[in-house]
Amino acid sequence: MGAAKIITLATFSTATTPLLFKEPVQCQAAYVQTQKDIPVSIKEDNTKVAVGQGKSLFHKGELTFGTFLGICTGFLIKKVGKIFAAFVGTGFVFLQYLSQQGYVTIHWDRLEGGYTNSLDVDKNGKVTRRDIQSKWQTFINFLTNNIQFKSSFLIGFYTGIRYG
Repeated sequence: MGAAKIITLATFSTATTPLLFKEPVQCQAAYVQTQKDIPVSIKEDNTKVAVGQGKSLFHKGELTFGTFLGICTGFLIKKVGKIFAAFVGTGFVFLQYLSQQGYVTIHWDRLEGGYTNSLDVDKNGKVTRRDIQSKWQTFINFLTNNIQFKSSFLIGFYTGIRYG
């Protein structure tokens, strides 16, 4: 996916966010609001305006900003992850070639021990799905630390990973 698709996706999410956050529809049988129940303020030109109307519970600029940051971060993580995987794969092939030619002796058990020690969270000697999920959750907590727009950031983040 190219940068044009990412920009299109960010523009689309910016344009459609206000459509997603409309006031809920209330059943008239469950709640009937009378004129007496609505607090009113009077403007300078003597027109009555209901207090609280026109104010959104969500700040739309903040939601789209979080989505935009999430898309960019997800895009970056996916691209850097691909580059990292390419380096690891190339290194493996290169080491195997050197080992086959007799130039080096590789102690795969030591490499595997380092891998297991760094990723094995529950210290049972195996890297399981639960260990990977724990590391992923730690990474997500790092990315969303001290930001108010976590949910929109995460939606954008997963979108950036998916389409990046």
